[in-house]
Amino acid sequence: MKRIILLTTVVTFASHASAQTGDAPPVDASQLLQSIKQLREVSETAIKNRRNQTFGQISAAAQSAEKAVALWKDAVKAVQFDGAKNEGTAMHNWKEGEGDALGSKLCANAVKLHLQWLALSLQHSNGADTKQLLPQVIEYTKQLQMDTAAIDRLDDQITREHERGGPMQKKNIEDAAVKRMHDQLLRTSINESPVSRWLQLGDLLSEYTRKSKTESAGWEMTPGNMEGIYQTIILPQFRATRDSRLLEYWDMTIKRETERAAERKLDIEQREWTQVKRPALLWARSQDVLLLGFRNRAIGEMFNILKTFPQHPEAQSWVGQLEQLIKSAAPSPALSVPQSAIRSSAPPSAPAATTVPAQTVPPVSAP
Repeated sequence: MKRIILLTTVVTFASHASAQTGDAPPVDASQLLQSIKQLREVSETAIKNRRNQTFGQISAAAQSAEKAVALWKDAVKAVQFDGAKNEGTAMHNWKEGEGDALGSKLCANAVKLHLQWLALSLQHSNGADTKQLLPQVIEYTKQLQMDTAAIDRLDDQITREHERGGPMQKKNIEDAAVKRMHDQLLRTSINESPVSRWLQLGDLLSEYTRKSKTESAGWEMTPGNMEGIYQTIILPQFRATRDSRLLEYWDMTIKRETERAAERKLDIEQREWTQVKRPALLWARSQDVLLLGFRNRAIGEMFNILKTFPQHPEAQSWVGQLEQLIKSAAPSPALSVPQSAIRSSAPPSAPAATTVPAQTVPPVSAP
């Protein structure tokens, strides 16, 4: 009897399993496709509404340092402490340390800048054209330049206090904490900040998340990377439109790096700037002079760089580029390079001619 019951149970289970693994009844393809279309529209509307709501929230907070810091603190609390072990103690310790530094004017401004860049990035990821956003990006870099100058002054003050020796004063310790927090705020990628994690912006910034490692997204992820913003966003737009502000960029960069080099004390650093880095910047500038259509002027500048720095590591490559440029068309009578100087300064041998690239970007330290 038990065997009959067991057998019946096995047969019933097998029949049920077979029914579960069998195909479902035919579907109404037309009706199903219509439903899928409606689901897509609902999803797109929801994402658009969420994007607009998030952008509005971040833009509103970025209007003032006070609002920016308030949003940042809420985000830190949510992603670092809510639900954590000893939540109250951990939050208290953070407020006494990093949280206290956020109350400084420099750090509050850094938070504001971070949120401004996040808002611009959301606009771009939502389809806003880079050309359309360019005026806002340039205005942002101006604010970033002022912030950089302010934090550099604080850094100089910290350095002077340290060089005096003796025990560190309380103010100097606080200033050092402000400097660390400030730099952290502007060096944190927008898709890794507490605000992005709290508001779950990963999908809205997914394009940048996928491409950030290859630097092919056409956008800079780090709000404090001035050089990255110029190289990735501003300069390509200037070159595409033959904008004369290209030369303003190079003049600004060379001036800034010259000032920094003047502060360096080691002779080897001075020589590296004078003999290697500065000529490379001048050469890169001359290529943009050529791009703007000032061919004769560019040739003259390139020749003077080679004549002044014949032992530069890139000199042979530059010689080939200049030769190719001169051979590509008949020399203009207006060329301001004396023929006697060319004959007397010509190198004994030159490499095969190469095409002048649209741009050669030398390594420049971030502002």
